[in-house]
Amino acid sequence: MQIITDKLKADYYDNGFVLLKKVISDKQITTLLNELNYFNREMNHYGVRDLMSKVPCIFDLAYSKEFLQIAQFILGEKAKPIRSVFFDKIPQANWNVAWHQDTSIAVSTKADLEGFKLWRIKQGVVHVEPPERYLVSILTLRLHLDTTTLENGALRVIPKSHKNGRINAAKIAALVEENQAVSGDANAGDVLLMNPLLLHASRKAITATHRRIIHIEYSAMDLPAPLIWHET
Repeated sequence: MQIITDKLKADYYDNGFVLLKKVISDKQITTLLNELNYFNREMNHYGVRDLMSKVPCIFDLAYSKEFLQIAQFILGEKAKPIRSVFFDKIPQANWNVAWHQDTSIAVSTKADLEGFKLWRIKQGVVHVEPPERYLVSILTLRLHLDTTTLENGALRVIPKSHKNGRINAAKIAALVEENQAVSGDANAGDVLLMNPLLLHASRKAITATHRRIIHIEYSAMDLPAPLIWHET
């Protein structure tokens, strides 16, 4: 397992992302894939939210020594998992994802609070766009369960774009035009650390293989009452 270091932490804050090699073992990957096969019988199983409550081993992963050490090294000792999602690109569910930032959070309930806007429901879970300070404080860990390249839809990112804060559509287009995108190629067991305000996108896969990702977000911040993180 590659250990998170001060240098990698500095790279994360500077570039908005960093890749850690082989954070979990092949045996752990097999266990996770066996558990996630449960969703194959369901429609839309290529994008499953609220994953920690649906799959016990994902809850265990989110609170595991490996993942918590990474999150707490970056965010501080109060870091905790707040949202989990499973993504898969397969021939039956293969799509382009346009350049964007992750600007919504999952919460327990709706409340009329200053700065919280664009309330909506996704798969039965309340989502909202919070003030920027809450987004800046989030760390995303993307665990790769397959070898991932541009051919099967690897994430592409614009380094340092998170330093622009929340970006409107016109500025997103300009930043993508002006900067070189980096492909997040990875092997099974690798974990991509990413700031949610980093511009990212992915192309359609051109190979008939899986691109399975477990996406877990962490934060050390509490939300203003009565809001709480949905999956805390």
